[in-house]
Amino acid sequence: MTSPWTPLPDTHPLGGLRPVLEAADAVLGHEPREGYEDRCWVLHTVHDGTRRLRWREILAEAGRPPLDRWPKTPSYLLFQGIEARHDWEGPSDGEIDRACLARLVALLARHGADGPDTPCHAAQAPIEDLGTSVPARAGRLADAPAHHDHCSGRSGASWLQFPANWWAVDGSWFVLTDWDLCATEVFGSAELIAALLADEELEAVRHPSIAETWARG
Repeated sequence: MTSPWTPLPDTHPLGGLRPVLEAADAVLGHEPREGYEDRCWVLHTVHDGTRRLRWREILAEAGRPPLDRWPKTPSYLLFQGIEARHDWEGPSDGEIDRACLARLVALLARHGADGPDTPCHAAQAPIEDLGTSVPARAGRLADAPAHHDHCSGRSGASWLQFPANWWAVDGSWFVLTDWDLCATEVFGSAELIAALLADEELEAVRHPSIAETWARG
């Protein structure tokens, strides 16, 4: 399968972001510290057979505290020690799952001037091929799910999965899926984040950022 997102040369500046994306503290993905009105986490999907399970449901049934009392970032560690159901699948770690991605794309399109035609850039996490320029691509927002399909099941030193970072070229929003996490962090306008938090298909929550979590120790 050929990706609809076009590879960019290693010399492409990515709107001035390339040095930031290749910095030592961005090895698992870059988290913006400023420049956006608001942010939230989109939790990756968990299924029990054909039924979707909400994280809050899993934690409550296991007698665990809710996510808002979890002192760390949303990762697989949150589910350690919980006996998995027979058909429990997910949440995916280090990569947004396709169901979440498709819904996120739809909401991003509603909150951008160019809608589904919004020009985007995307960059892999440096950890995929340390010591080299991060592979990057350009394409339309609407084609993100097709690029996810292109990445599925691939192997090799780089391009292993859907990019850690992808963003609107006009700077209106930015998305991060850190290599180790089971949730995707979205940065954008207050209206966009409010829509994500209110959406019934996504499980989006407010939770401390990666930087805030590290600062608290």
